[in-house]
Amino acid sequence: MEEETVMTSIFGNSPQVKLIDLLLIGRGLEYSISDMAEHAGIGRSSVYRMLDKLIKKKIIVQTRKIGRIRLYDINEQNEKVKKLIKFVDSIAKHNTDQEIKRQAMKIKQVH
Repeated sequence: MEEETVMTSIFGNSPQVKLIDLLLIGRGLEYSISDMAEHAGIGRSSVYRMLDKLIKKKIIVQTRKIGRIRLYDINEQNEKVKKLIKFVDSIAKHNTDQEIKRQAMKIKQVH
Protein backbone atom coordinates (compact mmCIF):
# COMPACT_ATOMS: atom_id res chain seq x y z
CA MET A 1 0.00 0.00 0.00
CA GLU A 2 1.30 3.44 -0.96
CA GLU A 3 1.94 6.00 1.74
CA GLU A 4 -0.57 8.83 1.66
CA THR A 5 0.85 12.33 1.34
CA VAL A 6 -0.71 15.73 1.97
CA MET A 7 -1.51 16.07 -1.74
CA THR A 8 -2.91 12.57 -2.27
CA SER A 9 -4.97 12.71 0.94
CA ILE A 10 -6.69 15.87 -0.31
CA PHE A 11 -6.70 15.57 -4.11
CA GLY A 12 -6.66 11.79 -4.67
CA ASN A 13 -4.24 9.40 -6.28
CA SER A 14 -4.38 10.42 -9.94
CA PRO A 15 -1.14 10.31 -11.94
CA GLN A 16 -1.09 14.11 -12.21
CA VAL A 17 -1.48 14.57 -8.45
CA LYS A 18 1.26 11.99 -7.83
CA LEU A 19 3.61 13.72 -10.27
CA ILE A 20 3.07 17.21 -8.87
CA ASP A 21 3.35 15.80 -5.35
CA LEU A 22 6.73 14.27 -6.19
CA LEU A 23 7.98 17.54 -7.65
CA LEU A 24 6.70 19.54 -4.67
CA ILE A 25 8.30 17.22 -2.14
CA GLY A 26 11.54 17.07 -4.12
CA ARG A 27 11.60 20.69 -5.15
CA GLY A 28 15.07 21.81 -6.01
CA LEU A 29 15.92 18.38 -7.36
CA GLU A 30 16.01 17.56 -11.05
CA TYR A 31 14.16 14.59 -12.48
CA SER A 32 14.29 12.81 -15.82
CA ILE A 33 11.07 11.43 -17.25
CA SER A 34 12.09 7.96 -16.07
CA ASP A 35 12.86 9.29 -12.59
CA MET A 36 9.50 11.03 -12.38
CA ALA A 37 7.65 7.89 -13.44
CA GLU A 38 9.55 5.63 -11.05
CA HIS A 39 9.41 7.88 -7.98
CA ALA A 40 5.81 8.99 -8.51
CA GLY A 41 4.71 5.38 -9.10
CA ILE A 42 3.19 6.09 -12.50
CA GLY A 43 3.90 4.96 -16.04
CA ARG A 44 6.33 6.79 -18.29
CA SER A 45 3.56 7.16 -20.87
CA SER A 46 1.51 9.04 -18.23
CA VAL A 47 4.42 11.41 -17.62
CA TYR A 48 4.79 12.02 -21.36
CA ARG A 49 1.05 12.76 -21.66
CA MET A 50 1.16 15.35 -18.87
CA LEU A 51 4.52 16.93 -19.62
CA ASP A 52 3.61 19.34 -22.42
CA LYS A 53 0.55 20.66 -20.58
CA LEU A 54 2.49 21.21 -17.35
CA ILE A 55 5.31 22.95 -19.23
CA LYS A 56 2.88 25.18 -21.17
CA LYS A 57 1.21 26.15 -17.90
CA LYS A 58 4.70 26.80 -16.48
CA ILE A 59 4.07 24.39 -13.59
CA ILE A 60 7.28 22.52 -14.39
CA VAL A 61 10.37 23.66 -16.25
CA GLN A 62 13.15 21.92 -18.07
CA THR A 63 16.26 22.70 -16.05
CA ARG A 64 18.91 21.24 -18.35
CA LYS A 65 19.78 18.56 -20.84
CA ILE A 66 22.50 15.96 -20.41
CA GLY A 67 23.04 14.21 -23.73
CA ARG A 68 19.58 13.08 -24.74
CA ILE A 69 18.21 13.20 -21.19
CA ARG A 70 16.13 16.22 -20.22
CA LEU A 71 15.80 17.13 -16.57
CA TYR A 72 12.81 18.88 -15.01
CA ASP A 73 11.80 20.54 -11.76
CA ILE A 74 8.75 22.28 -10.33
CA ASN A 75 8.70 25.96 -11.31
CA GLU A 76 8.99 27.76 -7.98
CA GLN A 77 8.78 31.12 -9.78
CA ASN A 78 5.19 30.44 -10.91
CA GLU A 79 2.69 32.25 -8.65
CA LYS A 80 0.27 29.28 -8.63
CA VAL A 81 3.09 26.93 -7.67
CA LYS A 82 4.18 29.32 -4.90
CA LYS A 83 0.64 29.23 -3.49
CA LEU A 84 0.50 25.44 -3.80
CA ILE A 85 3.83 25.11 -1.97
CA LYS A 86 2.58 27.41 0.80
CA PHE A 87 -0.68 25.43 1.06
CA VAL A 88 1.00 22.01 1.14
CA ASP A 89 3.63 23.18 3.63
CA SER A 90 0.98 24.68 5.94
CA ILE A 91 -1.10 21.48 5.87
CA ALA A 92 2.02 19.39 6.54
CA LYS A 93 2.91 21.64 9.48
CA HIS A 94 -0.64 21.37 10.84
CA ASN A 95 -0.53 17.56 10.53
CA THR A 96 2.86 17.47 12.25
CA ASP A 97 1.64 19.69 15.09
CA GLN A 98 -1.41 17.43 15.55
CA GLU A 99 0.79 14.34 15.67
CA ILE A 100 3.10 15.94 18.24
CA LYS A 101 0.10 16.74 20.43
CA ARG A 102 -1.20 13.19 20.03
CA GLN A 103 2.17 11.71 21.01
CA ALA A 104 2.44 14.07 23.99
CA MET A 105 -0.98 12.91 25.20
CA LYS A 106 0.14 9.28 24.93
CA ILE A 107 3.22 10.03 27.01
CA LYS A 108 1.14 11.82 29.68
CA GLN A 109 -1.23 8.83 29.87
CA VAL A 110 1.67 6.43 30.44
CA HIS A 111 3.13 8.52 33.28
